[in-house]
Amino acid sequence: MKKYTPDLIFFLLCSGNLAFAQVTLSSSKLPIVIITTENATSIPNEPKVNADLEIIYNGEGKMNSVTDVSRNYKGKIGIELRGSSSQDLSPKKPYGIETRNVDGSNLNVSLLGMPKENDWVLLAPYSDKSLIRDVLIHRIASEIMPYTSRSKLCEVMVNGQYQGVYVLMEKIKRDKNRVNINELLPRHTSGDSLTGGYILKVDKTTGSQAQGGFNTQVFSPTGRRTFYQYDEPEANVITSG
Repeated sequence: MKKYTPDLIFFLLCSGNLAFAQVTLSSSKLPIVIITTENATSIPNEPKVNADLEIIYNGEGKMNSVTDVSRNYKGKIGIELRGSSSQDLSPKKPYGIETRNVDGSNLNVSLLGMPKENDWVLLAPYSDKSLIRDVLIHRIASEIMPYTSRSKLCEVMVNGQYQGVYVLMEKIKRDKNRVNINELLPRHTSGDSLTGGYILKVDKTTGSQAQGGFNTQVFSPTGRRTFYQYDEPEANVITSG
């Protein structure tokens, strides 16, 4: 049975509102994530802008300081704002991150012990003043489900300004270490090759390229149908037969 790590308890001692007072972060028992955009550019909704990512993490239960010389990770990223209503309703902004090579190509890396990949999320708990609900439910779900996003609580600084406690998470996608399903291709139209390989999502339809999808036949109590979007495979490679 999995054991829940001390970081789930430590941040309860921290104030989730401190990020929006003029707080200067010096040290923490949580990993410290430092993001510095190229030319101190502000982070837009899209497209991703170039930035440097540094992670200070000396191990479970150990103190991390912004003055530490050693880095758990250091490299290039692309970063943009993430979410829809969370961008408008919260002063604490969530981010989508892509780890990259110097030339801008994708680079699969391991962050804070999570399996190598290049797509990551910095979730910004704001309305949840406990800061733990997303992390807790994913860890509980991991006991009974084949996959849920791995995550790690962390402190975040952007261009020298402390942003508060965030959750570094894996972006949900098809990958052997994430949603481990086969890739479906246009030629897979019958038999065993047609089974599996699908990811559907119930999500916002703004802020990303429309992928297509379908409505349920049953109306919800609010009088709406649930719209399921195609995520994997993408709509432009799905065939009718």
